[in-house]
Amino acid sequence: MSDIVVKKCGRYDIDEIRVKMEQGFDLLGGIGKFINKGETVLIKPNSLTAGGAATGVNTHPVFLQAAIQVIKKQAGRVLVGDSPGGPGSFTAACKSNGMGKVIKEEGAEAVDLSGEEHEIFSQEKLIYKSFKVDKLIGQVDRIVNLPKIKTHTLMIMTMAVKNMFGIIPGMKKMEYHMKAGHDRMLFAKVLVDLYSARPPEISIMDGIRAMQGNGPGSEGEMVDFGVILMGADAFALDAAAATMAGIDPYSIYTNEVCRKYILKRADIEYSIRGDRIDGVLRKLKLPAADLKSRVPAFVYKAVKGLATTKPYFVKEKCTGCLICVRHCPVTALRYEGKAKGIKCDYDRCIRCFVCHELCPEKAITVKNPPLGFLFKAGVKK
Repeated sequence: MSDIVVKKCGRYDIDEIRVKMEQGFDLLGGIGKFINKGETVLIKPNSLTAGGAATGVNTHPVFLQAAIQVIKKQAGRVLVGDSPGGPGSFTAACKSNGMGKVIKEEGAEAVDLSGEEHEIFSQEKLIYKSFKVDKLIGQVDRIVNLPKIKTHTLMIMTMAVKNMFGIIPGMKKMEYHMKAGHDRMLFAKVLVDLYSARPPEISIMDGIRAMQGNGPGSEGEMVDFGVILMGADAFALDAAAATMAGIDPYSIYTNEVCRKYILKRADIEYSIRGDRIDGVLRKLKLPAADLKSRVPAFVYKAVKGLATTKPYFVKEKCTGCLICVRHCPVTALRYEGKAKGIKCDYDRCIRCFVCHELCPEKAITVKNPPLGFLFKAGVKK
């Protein structure tokens, strides 16, 4: 049974967060259990876009700064790296999302995980036997994962397991979306294979503010959640966070894959240490309803026009940046100028919602279709 530390924390105050993290390490057996003195540590934040702290899309810079302060007392060298799914590099995004400033102040190093020179091997092999990632993944001694609590239009929630998708080089992510197509469970298996190939030594989850609704991009709604979670087992961490949010933990596809294929239908078990949380901490609103993975193929084909969640494009907000067009894994989008905006071939669209996730202008929205109430997300048992 995994130990999960829960510490209440209601604001992004550097001193308070640092103390809570230090207390969390103590409850888990001490930081030396996860990092040996003098080792090289890679901190993997959630860095989806170049947006600042106010957007709530990324790991908060103050949360990252507190983590660096705690970890550098034990580590010999601290790297902070990611490979965003959107345009540009992590180091470029750091210049505007607030992370670059705190990385520099704390004497850490910002690095791009953009290469494919190192091969890591899945322990589960549900879909993939191995993945090509940046050579730094093979060179660092330890990885510390810094996910956020966010809802996700494709995967219901995106937290500790999903955050490790960021070690896949940017545009390479499109190949895995193409492989999965409409099948959320298939994509979850890819994520679980990747996680098992290089699990972080510990995950420290930013739940001080959480995202609900049509996350994880700019259309999501930020709400106060007031908690930090820590643990070595990312599946247990995700299950605990979902439960605190009033969401069935097995409606999150990676957790369901874990239960079905790794635990052989046994539940994810964990023990809470730290602050006591009785019942639901705060019930988060779910993303728009999902259909494809919940009904037989013949039913889906018959009603998909009325019951399929899909991206909608608001031409009045579109600036023609073409980020969505360039990152669509199945080339279902085209830009027809300012007057018409983005047009989508919905027959080709696989509903991966990468376009919605990456749009910086909130020009892509997700709505529940007329029959969407029949297939609400988060009710799978």
